[in-house]
Amino acid sequence: MNIHLKDIYIAERLHVSELFIPAGTLTHVIGQNGAGKSTLLHVIAGLLSSESLNAEVTITEIQPGHIAAHRCCLTQHNDSVFGLTVAELFRFYTPFAVAPAQIDEVLAVNQYQSRLIHELSGGQQQRVHIARCMMQVWEAIQQGRGVLLFDEPFDALDLAYQIKWLACLHDLQQQGNIIVIAHHQLAWLNECPNDDVLIMQDGQVQANGEIATIWQPECLTQYFHIPEQHIPLYLHTPFMG
Repeated sequence: MNIHLKDIYIAERLHVSELFIPAGTLTHVIGQNGAGKSTLLHVIAGLLSSESLNAEVTITEIQPGHIAAHRCCLTQHNDSVFGLTVAELFRFYTPFAVAPAQIDEVLAVNQYQSRLIHELSGGQQQRVHIARCMMQVWEAIQQGRGVLLFDEPFDALDLAYQIKWLACLHDLQQQGNIIVIAHHQLAWLNECPNDDVLIMQDGQVQANGEIATIWQPECLTQYFHIPEQHIPLYLHTPFMG
């Protein structure tokens, strides 16, 4: 199971000639605001279509009619106009009324079953929505055949939950799942040298590969316009030389 994109074009937002994301990988999509990160995820998720007539968005080994059972996407905005409890939200979007134990051990969301989603704090809501997203394709994830797309998932999460959830994702990656996360938390790249990084600028992929190989101080200057002398210490790592 792999993701293959070819000839993707959305005017003034995204232009990707070709992109290949293999099974069993966790890819960090980074770049400045407006670089095309969210647009790329939305194309992979099937939420946006390319304007190119020759465009291809393929998830191999999965029949087109079955993709919804394998692919999930957490967007940045998940506000609900309905007064749903967490349990009702889960039942509406997923086959579950409560989060499976493996998810609840990481995100601790089942304690909010009877709470209205809009009454939770921002961080609590984010954990619920991350859990909901994963639960939508949980059967496929357990088989190592899930495609998990997350747009700014670390926002509002306490550091402890960020650590536990990322460790969980690495376990799922080892099972063969494909995980793609668009975010601005560059410090996480220092902690995950064996993950992949995809650097975007002006709607195009500028670099793609293993973090330990791709991620250098020059990237911060070239793609984020941070002068070398202003690069904060927490972004310096041994593999950055």
